[in-house]
Amino acid sequence: MNCLRAFGVALAIVSGGCAAGGDRVTEYLDQQTAVTIRALAEPLVYAHEAPQLAANARDYLSLGLVEINNMGARRHYLALVSWSTIDRALAGAPRAPIPERIALNAGERTIELSPASHEARSLGIGGALFRPPSGYVGESWYAVDPGQLRALAAAPGFTIALESDDGSTPYVPWRAEDAALTEFVRDIPDAAAPARR
Repeated sequence: MNCLRAFGVALAIVSGGCAAGGDRVTEYLDQQTAVTIRALAEPLVYAHEAPQLAANARDYLSLGLVEINNMGARRHYLALVSWSTIDRALAGAPRAPIPERIALNAGERTIELSPASHEARSLGIGGALFRPPSGYVGESWYAVDPGQLRALAAAPGFTIALESDDGSTPYVPWRAEDAALTEFVRDIPDAAAPARR
C-alpha cells in the first residue's frame, strides 16, 4: 500500500500540475498543502471596455474554477483575478477594481456571491492560480456549490457584474471556452464525501 501511495505522489510531482495535450482541466497533488487540486487548465477571460482611458482599453477578469479534495471532502471555488493592460498612472485613473460582490447572469438565473477570501493560500491552495503574466491587480475567491457550477456550464456566454454602492460594472466574455466549464462540471460527484475527522 505504501509503495502505491509513493508512486501516486511521485506521479503527481512529475506531472507538476500541468495540463497535457490541450486538456481543459488539470488535477494535481498540492505539494504545500497536501490536498488534491482540480482546476481549469486555463482561465476564461472577461473584459470591460474603458474607452474613457484610451482607445481599445479594457480591464480584464480571469475566471477559474477549482475543486479542493481533502481525503474525499470536496470544496469548490470560483476565482476572479483582476488585471489590466492600461497604464493607469499615465492615464491618471484609479486602479482596476478587485471584485467584491458579484452577480453572474446565467440565462434566467442570477447567482450573487461575496468573496470567501482574497488569496488562495487561506483556502488550502499552495500556489497562485490564473494570474496573468503582467498587469495583475488582485483576486477574489468565491465558495460555490455544484448546482451553481452546473447552472454556469448550462448558460454559455454568461456575464459577470461587479456590484458596488456606486452601481454595477459589467464584464462580458472575451476569451471564454464553454467546453472547459462543461468538462470541469462533468467530473463533480453528485454528492461530496463527508470530511474526515
